[in-house]
Amino acid sequence: MGTAPTGTRNDSPNPGRARAAWRSLGAVVAAAVIAATPEAGALGAVVHKCADPAGGIVYQDRPCGPEALAADSSSVPMLSVVPGTRDSKIVSAPRPPPAIRARPERTRRAEPARGDPQERRHLRAGMSEGEVLARIGPPDLTSGKGRRQTRWTWMPVASDPDTITAVLFDTGRVVEIERTVVKR
Repeated sequence: MGTAPTGTRNDSPNPGRARAAWRSLGAVVAAAVIAATPEAGALGAVVHKCADPAGGIVYQDRPCGPEALAADSSSVPMLSVVPGTRDSKIVSAPRPPPAIRARPERTRRAEPARGDPQERRHLRAGMSEGEVLARIGPPDLTSGKGRRQTRWTWMPVASDPDTITAVLFDTGRVVEIERTVVKR
């Protein structure tokens, strides 16, 4: 009576393990065959440079035959595959200096659009912050931003000389206006 080969599905308790064993055995045998071939090793590999009948260059693993003429090695320049050797000096064109960009001249920022300082005299309680900004422009000083009450202050200007104007806002509405004359 013949016996079934081991590793078949019928007699193996774990068919996946048996397949893995056969695969690894196959890989070992393939590696041994490749290693035994003399041309496969890096030291045993020889490349022959031959000329074909049309005059072109052919590279092959067998020596050039009697019908193919040996290629003239002086017509082909030496090729270096080792980076950084002295024979393969690469000379590149010098780079031009970077272009110097002319910077545009800085211009002074224009004064923020200011309303009419004469209107400072005509502010009244109950006006909104937007109305005050539209009439007399942005303040020179502010305090209390982000709070319920804020205070905006305008310093003296030529059209409203010697007078500091302070406006107190409560929830965005004017509640108090203070105009103080400053003595020189």
